[in-house]
Amino acid sequence: MFSIFVNMYFRLLIIGLFFCSCSPRVIQYRNEKADFANYHSFFILNSKSDHLSAVESDEVNNRIEPFILDEMSRRGYVIDAKTPDVILRFEIIYGSENPNNTNQGSFNMIYYPKINNDIAGAVLIELVDNNTKKLIWQSSIDANQTMKKRKEKDPLKKIVIHLFNTYLYQAGNPIPDEQLKIK
Repeated sequence: MFSIFVNMYFRLLIIGLFFCSCSPRVIQYRNEKADFANYHSFFILNSKSDHLSAVESDEVNNRIEPFILDEMSRRGYVIDAKTPDVILRFEIIYGSENPNNTNQGSFNMIYYPKINNDIAGAVLIELVDNNTKKLIWQSSIDANQTMKKRKEKDPLKKIVIHLFNTYLYQAGNPIPDEQLKIK
């Protein structure tokens, strides 16, 4: 009997630790055939912002671009507008989710319509080889989850750090460097 309770509490403890330690989910792709030893310079293309007005797009770009520049500089990459080795592109994707009516009373009777419009968003960063035009690295994150857990002044900095924690290459070095990760 005692072992059943110990086993149950142990399982609850493991589940609790799992949920408490979860960081935002980052989805990433790395081209195994890319020759990371040949990459030393980059250039940032304007982000795709079809869903934003020009003013909103400029504001978002001006807020996120310095964080991206910091991460690329930390890895030893230099900006080259004429002949960059890689092209960096970032995109902020968002839309609204419109779930079903959430104001159901007892016996599933609807008293009055209540519609929730939740904004769903993601941030995507990708690097493309300028010579071959092939994708070498891409990383995206659910911005909603990151924004909910934010404690810092500008959550975009933490989002960029989470994304670049999956790009562990110093300029000109084909071997991943785990020391580039920021906790």
